[in-house]
Amino acid sequence: MLMTLFGKKDKKKDELNVPEPEEVIGGYRKSEYEEALEELDEEKKDDFFGRDSMTESGSTVMAIVKAICYIVLIVVISGALAYFTISFANDVFAFVKSDEEMEVVIPDNATSAELAEILHDAGVIKYPSVFKIYAKLKGIDKNRAFNFVAGTYTVNGMMNYDELFLAFIEKNTISTFRLTIPEGYTCDEIIELFMSKGIGTKEGWIYAINEYEYEGFDFIKDIKWGDNGRYYRLEGYLFPDTYDFYTDQPEYYYLRRMLVRFNDIMDEKILTRVNELGISLDDALILASLIEEEAYYKYDFDQVSSVLWNRLKSGTKLPKLECDSTIWYALAHKGITREDRPQGLTKSDLEMPDPYNSYVVDGLIPGPICNPGYESISCALAPAETAFYYFVSDSHSVMYYAKTLSEHNANIKSIKDAEARENAQ
Repeated sequence: MLMTLFGKKDKKKDELNVPEPEEVIGGYRKSEYEEALEELDEEKKDDFFGRDSMTESGSTVMAIVKAICYIVLIVVISGALAYFTISFANDVFAFVKSDEEMEVVIPDNATSAELAEILHDAGVIKYPSVFKIYAKLKGIDKNRAFNFVAGTYTVNGMMNYDELFLAFIEKNTISTFRLTIPEGYTCDEIIELFMSKGIGTKEGWIYAINEYEYEGFDFIKDIKWGDNGRYYRLEGYLFPDTYDFYTDQPEYYYLRRMLVRFNDIMDEKILTRVNELGISLDDALILASLIEEEAYYKYDFDQVSSVLWNRLKSGTKLPKLECDSTIWYALAHKGITREDRPQGLTKSDLEMPDPYNSYVVDGLIPGPICNPGYESISCALAPAETAFYYFVSDSHSVMYYAKTLSEHNANIKSIKDAEARENAQ
């Protein structure tokens, strides 16, 4: 009966669907615990592959780290560059260096490269390679003023590179003198001017003018030179000016100084104008030299230029420039001076067969007949607008212009009559 009662009781329980009591884990039912574990696994999975909130945070951190690394790198590089720049500059200019005195021995015929090593070994300079580059830029080995004299010298770290170069030369080798090259001087006159100062020889000057290779001057390559009868290659390019020269230098040193000045004067404006006119720089200098020699007063320069240009543009009408100065230039190279022709040019002079005789040759002559100044060069490139084809000057260097030959002859007669009256008084 007891079993029956128990059996009925279990049956009734099943019929009522009463759930079995669940196992409790950590205060949670088993099903709740398992459900929490599943959710936790999902969170870990999301975290592993990166949830949105974690992705933004991680990217920000990485960006900050990269930025810091970049800034540190820039600071390190900038600091290194600044250090070496300041260090190099200090070595060259001796801004902040020890004033300790040191003894150095300079051997015979020392070069700047050898000097750099000697000074570095003595602790006078820090960077021998910088010293060598500086010496090359200054042209120390090419400048005869810097022939280092053998001997024992006392120097100190406060001396900059320039002072060190000067410390090992004979002091009298760097004396200077001032010389003015007048406008319109020919190469022969320039040679005589230098030789009157005891500088160079005639042969040395001619070689330096006609043969010496001057690097860095592109315009020299374009000079008409060789078989055209030109007397001096550099005629027209030795710019007239006042110069301070070192003494006891080779001839090419003085010519190079004048070529440097010429190169400075030939700026972009002048070169552009030369190209616009469709001529070469050499042609422009030929015209400028004729203007320089034919016109005495500068206010005549652009007028004389117009006559020359009008003749060049006339074609077969007036193909010859007919400038007396070209014949005088040719005669000078034959040993004949103006003193030899006190009454002026003769008929035979005007007919003389010579490439520089503008009464014989058509158009331009082989080269300039002097070294013109800036005004004559400018007027050669910017002539006045006139209809003149002739000019002539009187004994006072006053110019008279004419459009026709008859007008020109009338001007000549007027000048002769005036001079005859003056002589009669």
